[in-house]
Amino acid sequence: MSLSTLPEVAEALTALGYEAQATPDAVHAAVGGAESPFPTVLTVDDGGSLAITCRLARLGDVADLERFLFVALDLNTRILPYAVGILTEADGQEGSEDDWPLVLCNSVPLGDLSGGELAAAMDSLLQALVTCGAEFKDLLS
Repeated sequence: MSLSTLPEVAEALTALGYEAQATPDAVHAAVGGAESPFPTVLTVDDGGSLAITCRLARLGDVADLERFLFVALDLNTRILPYAVGILTEADGQEGSEDDWPLVLCNSVPLGDLSGGELAAAMDSLLQALVTCGAEFKDLLS
């Protein structure tokens, strides 16, 4: 069965064991450990792909920004298909730079997306979270 709508994505995530809730514009899910899950939002981007965005921290949580950016750049080749990014004013963020979210992001084509492909994308997200956690542990407060 192909997933082509956000409610179908939410239903598939729930079947995979995630707590997922669909809204008109997004699916919200908690990913990671039960004690401190990472908020994850799935949306449909302008190109019709499913964008998966997982919040790691806020920019203000970074103790050494230069070192963090160096590590993030290096990680981006090791956590494919995910990448570390910062959501800024260009992405519609408001408020101070300290509040800008640090995220993991990926996008997968929607329409021909199967439950298995969604499961693989979420498994890759979990792997990326583990890798980022190990690399960022001393850089985030």
